[in-house]
Amino acid sequence: MRRKMYLLAGGPGGSRRTAEQLKAALQECGTAHPSIAYIGTASDDDRAFMNWFVRPLVKAGASAVTLAPLAGRHADEAKAAAVLRSSDAVFISGGEVEDGIRALSPAIRSLLKELLESGTVFIGLSAGTIMQGKAWPHWPDEDAHPENAVLFDCLGFADTIFDTHAESEGWPELRKAVELAGDGFVGYGIPSGEMAVIDEQGILIPNPNLVRCCNEGGSAVIR
Repeated sequence: MRRKMYLLAGGPGGSRRTAEQLKAALQECGTAHPSIAYIGTASDDDRAFMNWFVRPLVKAGASAVTLAPLAGRHADEAKAAAVLRSSDAVFISGGEVEDGIRALSPAIRSLLKELLESGTVFIGLSAGTIMQGKAWPHWPDEDAHPENAVLFDCLGFADTIFDTHAESEGWPELRKAVELAGDGFVGYGIPSGEMAVIDEQGILIPNPNLVRCCNEGGSAVIR
């Protein structure tokens, strides 16, 4: 019963292309005006930040966008679980990847996996896209010892590592993550304005606009 996942990088100022991608994602729900549960843990459930996405989601066809309160002073896991269970799609928004993952309890992670497998549509944008991949790097002492990075687990809804809109920087975090993931591992960079789609089996649908990063003998190589 699993449906496709839509993982967006986003574009400057909410580009027309991003709007079209959101519309395609909501059409996957199979209902005219789906309800959306908004996960904003990567921005500490910042309401102003959330408001940037409500209008584009409604314009794309959503009937309502409701915060699942999982971070900050108003966190309420029971309320969040009710919002998630009653929604047609889950939108995981941007911010800081590690903060976003840390705020998701084991119970909420289990619920999200259950919803994914039972047919709820999952959409990610920026950090929310990265969070739905396999892992992400953490630097315990970034300034002094950048080589000490370690991987931490993300939601693992797709068995690969994603990065978003880092094309101007040469994808340094993606490279480090793929390097740490081991020989033969492949990750993908999603440039600004692009989108990765994961099929019903959890496999990335080929897209020539994505940047492929391979671990070859312990080194990350962009292909």
